[in-house]
Amino acid sequence: MTTARMLALGGILGALLLNAPSARAQNQGFDINRYQPTPAGEWSFMVDHPWFSKTRFFAAGITLDYAHNPLLYATSDRSGQFSTTSSIVAHQLIGSLDLAGSFLDRVNIAVSIPLTLLESGDPAVGVAPIDGASIRDPSASLIVRLYGQPDESPFSISLGATVWLPLRSFVDSLPSTASDLDTRVLPKLVLGGLSHHVRWSFVGAFLYRPNARLSASFGPEGNVTDHSVQFGAAIAYATPHFAIGPEVRLNTIVTNGQAFGRNYTSLEALVGAHYNIVNQVQIGAAVGLGALREPGTPDVRALLRLAYAPIRSAGSKLAD
Repeated sequence: MTTARMLALGGILGALLLNAPSARAQNQGFDINRYQPTPAGEWSFMVDHPWFSKTRFFAAGITLDYAHNPLLYATSDRSGQFSTTSSIVAHQLIGSLDLAGSFLDRVNIAVSIPLTLLESGDPAVGVAPIDGASIRDPSASLIVRLYGQPDESPFSISLGATVWLPLRSFVDSLPSTASDLDTRVLPKLVLGGLSHHVRWSFVGAFLYRPNARLSASFGPEGNVTDHSVQFGAAIAYATPHFAIGPEVRLNTIVTNGQAFGRNYTSLEALVGAHYNIVNQVQIGAAVGLGALREPGTPDVRALLRLAYAPIRSAGSKLAD
């Protein structure tokens, strides 16, 4: 199947999802999780640095994501000063199954299926932590390489998109903080390269996400989501089997003059490391901090990834 046909198929899938039935009249509740794993086998956690079939054909793994205080309830006084009154979600642990494959040395397709394993906190204003395990909105991603090889060239260009399936538009019993009522679509431009043991990435994206609020009783601040722009950057020291470095990602809602407002912006930074064992199994760990108070932004995040990600023995700088 040609690249053009794959892109057309992705467009058809997106159109079908965008026209899926949803409870738009309520428009209440949305998935507060802000961490989207990169495809299994990548040497990064939240900023894409894609791989293609010259490096490997397939990767499968799991990601564990712990977030501390991702959802707070705060009130403001007459001077506009905010004070936290409740940690609605104080502790959150999400696990995801991550699958990825590549063909034609130009196309990467990935799927991520997240599951809430634990949430705890204090309910407030009609919003509560999830009791027990719960599936969250799964996602499918497509990245197409246009120029250069991200792990061989100093500079490369790729285009891609991620689409989330809004499970709550089909299953009413899902928690309101685990799923959206409408489809989310994230088209993105990915730049990256590898030279002299330095691996770098930059991602610019627009998140199509219809307006929703957590609760009618919550108040306008720190309660909504909407269309937004995202920027991410990563740099790492890299060897054939090891990589370590920082990543930063910014998301800000751009509707109604809210861009870069404290309660409509999420900023996260982390330091992570990956190690590939005998070109077969890749393990990674990261820890980071969050700032600003867009819903779902934790003050501390910790990540652990394990993947079967065999590296081809020839044709890649990642292989010996």
